Amino acid sequence: MPQHASHLPLRRTAALVAVLAAGSLSLAGCQGGSSGPARVSAQQAQQPTVATATHDEAPTRLAALTGPRLRADVFVTVAKPMTAKQVHDVAILAPGSVLFATGTVTVHGKPVHVASVSPENFRRFAAAGTAESTPVWQAVADGGVIASHAAAKRLRLDLGGNVLVSGKSALTLRLGALATTGVPDTDLVVDSQTGRRLGLTAANSLLLNAGKADPVSLASKVRKVTGNSAQVDLLTPPAASPIAFLTGSKAARAFGAFSYKYFPDGTIQPDAAWVSANIVTATVPILGTVTCHRLMIPQLRGALQAVQNAGLASTIHHYDGCYVPRFIERDPTHAISLHTWGIAIDIDASTNGRGTKGTMDPRVVSIFKQWGFRWGGDWSYTDPMHFEIGALLNS
Repeated sequence: MPQHASHLPLRRTAALVAVLAAGSLSLAGCQGGSSGPARVSAQQAQQPTVATATHDEAPTRLAALTGPRLRADVFVTVAKPMTAKQVHDVAILAPGSVLFATGTVTVHGKPVHVASVSPENFRRFAAAGTAESTPVWQAVADGGVIASHAAAKRLRLDLGGNVLVSGKSALTLRLGALATTGVPDTDLVVDSQTGRRLGLTAANSLLLNAGKADPVSLASKVRKVTGNSAQVDLLTPPAASPIAFLTGSKAARAFGAFSYKYFPDGTIQPDAAWVSANIVTATVPILGTVTCHRLMIPQLRGALQAVQNAGLASTIHHYDGCYVPRFIERDPTHAISLHTWGIAIDIDASTNGRGTKGTMDPRVVSIFKQWGFRWGGDWSYTDPMHFEIGALLNS
């Protein structure tokens, strides 16, 4: 059970937010314990003398979390403060929502992104274990700062030590915990009073919970309200995930899930770390160089080699893409294309348009199916250029 040795004054915080996601947490001492599966390691640190700001509000101590957690599905941020009408119109689209402010400050002279937090209001949006860990949120409520592991390493911050954070004012804050922040591109988390002193006064971001609905559908509705002025990030995988129908116990773990941004033109920008770990460029028979998911390459190579061995290579003329992160027909109101995962490939698009019978040789189709592919020509609204992974072989 973590121990807490903080002597910082406590007080009530206001209603702006930030997020901590599950992962390993390191606390600079906290009173009480945490429940849930998140791993909390209590690293002891000497209590520093901290020059903190004077607080205007009455002291308070956080109680244990009651009620259900809310999954953070959609993150909305705008360059300018949202109007009350925008906040209302977006918030009513989701079963749960919380408003917050983000901005840029400097630490040791280096720019970092920070979000201000109301631990009472926001902790419900954190992941299992983190949401229940009162010591994590108390560190914020005590007027300290929480840093992501990457930021702490980059800025050489010591758990339990002093951090000079400069914004509108320069504040020396205690680093109370290290955690993976759930807000994209966010390095530090502070409470709302501290955020205001740093100049974070504009409510420019929202976290939304989609409930049982597809986060993609929620994000599309949000886009209609905010227009192109807002950036919309999906923090959870869509309901139409390939994991749902791929067979084999290893498939779900291997393909994984990723957060991503999408744009009005219907294109998608997946998380860079996921792309680096999974999307590869390789050489395959007949088509030459392709860029696909690493798990698809062996089956694609096997299918094309079988086509070549059967003397059918001349029936395939052109490769028209595999990894192309986008919505189906580049329409954000449609489902996400499996090309986003790099597990679908288009061949001879010029003669195999949607809604047509196409020119694909049935013997080629048969070979692809033997190698675990599904064919778009079998659909009620045909797409004969399209082959997608339906099952991972040897998984």
